[in-house]
Amino acid sequence: MGGVVALGAALLLLNGCATPASKQIAGRMLHTPEYFTGRSTASISGDGDLILTSNRGAHCDGPYRQVADDTTGEVGADTSGTPKGDSGKATLRCLDGRTGSVLFLVGPGEAVGTGMLGHDIVTLTIGE
Repeated sequence: MGGVVALGAALLLLNGCATPASKQIAGRMLHTPEYFTGRSTASISGDGDLILTSNRGAHCDGPYRQVADDTTGEVGADTSGTPKGDSGKATLRCLDGRTGSVLFLVGPGEAVGTGMLGHDIVTLTIGE
């Protein structure tokens, strides 16, 4: 049985080395003292998944995808000089029952997003 556990651990280690480096995420809720840290399994300009943990113990995850149309204009973001489509969207689901969506504006080296998670506003930053 110990050999199976060691083999599983070795496969996880090898799998971690074979995937692209994950990107760090930091964020916070607007109305509560809850902070998030985590990682993205894709680059900020590519598709992947977000995995978050809060200082209150909440675990959240969900897909991060590029948005084909430039929805950042809906929030009045200055997108001059930014190629169309350099925005992302994450759909989050937390184990405590909260769900939500975050829209990101992708810039050089980071993506910054704001949206709703449960009944509060959340801001997340994904760094390269």
